[in-house]
Amino acid sequence: MSASNDGQGHATHAGTAPQMHALLAAIDEFTRDAHIREQFGDLGPAFSFALGSWIEPFAAAMQEPKATAHLQPAARAMSDLARMTGGFARDAAQRLAGMNTDTGGRPREHYAELAARIDDAFRDFSSSPEFDRARRSAIAAVLDWLEHDRVAASSTAPARGPPPEYAPQRFGDSMPAESTTVMHDGNATLLRTSSKHACRASVLVVPGFTIGAQIFDLDARRSVVRTLAEHGVESWLLDWGRSDETDRLRTVANQLERVDRAIDAVRAASNGRRPALAGHFHGGVLALLYCIRHPGKAGALVTLSTPVEFASRHDVFGDWLRACDGERLVDVFGNLPGLLVAALVAAASPMRWCGGGFFTLLDGLESAAGAARIARFEQARRFPPAFPGETFRGLYRAFYRDNSFAADRGAVLDGRRYDLSSLATPLLNVFACDDRIVPPAASVPLEQWATAAPGSNREYRGGHFDLLTGHRAHAELLPDIATWLIENTQ
Repeated sequence: MSASNDGQGHATHAGTAPQMHALLAAIDEFTRDAHIREQFGDLGPAFSFALGSWIEPFAAAMQEPKATAHLQPAARAMSDLARMTGGFARDAAQRLAGMNTDTGGRPREHYAELAARIDDAFRDFSSSPEFDRARRSAIAAVLDWLEHDRVAASSTAPARGPPPEYAPQRFGDSMPAESTTVMHDGNATLLRTSSKHACRASVLVVPGFTIGAQIFDLDARRSVVRTLAEHGVESWLLDWGRSDETDRLRTVANQLERVDRAIDAVRAASNGRRPALAGHFHGGVLALLYCIRHPGKAGALVTLSTPVEFASRHDVFGDWLRACDGERLVDVFGNLPGLLVAALVAAASPMRWCGGGFFTLLDGLESAAGAARIARFEQARRFPPAFPGETFRGLYRAFYRDNSFAADRGAVLDGRRYDLSSLATPLLNVFACDDRIVPPAASVPLEQWATAAPGSNREYRGGHFDLLTGHRAHAELLPDIATWLIENTQ
């Protein structure tokens, strides 16, 4: 099968369904346009349709002249959902902002606040029985179509290479930290951050599968691994890479084995010093499971925006996954395409999603390096690697479907039980009070449920990605985490 390029950095193949490429192009074009308007402070009326418009490309891209029998009902169902969402968006914008709002010289923070208020209203609206019925009907119709059109399903993730570039090519000083590749493990890579600072502890940072590892190392000013190293903690990063068919059958147990091999490599390179583990989102879940399965191998544990309660009232991302039937997603796609994951995250907080990079990194926007930083941030969050299929299936069954930790403080994955009561590793549980992807109520119970672990909760004023990229995180939160790691790594 011959390959070509669709002009947006995605490889295409002869015979793939053109409507899926149109869908991806429409989503990308809308989101980029919203970012441009956000950058120049000209959102104004855009608030009135952004919530509805993020879903309209799904419906529009399906309206093909030669639509199949299964595609037509999918397009109709998505159109119904788009109209319902768009109607809400217009009403919310009129009520909260007014149709003719413009910048008027007001600070950008006004728009961040407005986006948060509209997302709050959408969060309540999306939990209504009427919306949930429409959502489930639309998703079921789309999955019916994809199950009968396997080419279209495969074309949702036509490329596994790096995402397209948005930034100016001149990055200036906006470059990631120097690092050394210590180990390859399939598509995963263990990276060691170079540092001239004296280090008194080591930490292995474990990203989730729904975000590119580069978000932990954007550049000199916003690098999690570099900031930790500057404050005395030698930092290692486990980059999962771009998942492909070799990763599809990897289970949660297989991923924990990879974490274990990385821990052994870090310890061997650190003169036998036990490293701590720090994980974000699903990476935090893996780090938590690892410390339960391998007590004593990690010297301490930091969980960042890590859910343990998967049915909290404001867990909109979890609601979308359950509406999709996560296991059926694996059956249809194999690995969950990164763009699908990004779309579901956007669906959890569409207004914040459209302006997320600029809200998080505003202080650097005026410089070329700052613009490049934002571009790298957008690449990481909007084009995540595919989520390995069987890994997702295991996490979905245990947590999103069964909410096992909340039910009986234990979860069974791959035939093995993981009891929170057996966690004895020193624990720092960090959550963001404005997190729209992992709401605080999803993270807070960890300290209470892990009864044997000496630890504490730490609240941060910000959102899901602010923990990693926000100015205050690098000025206050990460230095505090480094101090805690030095004091508590056993």
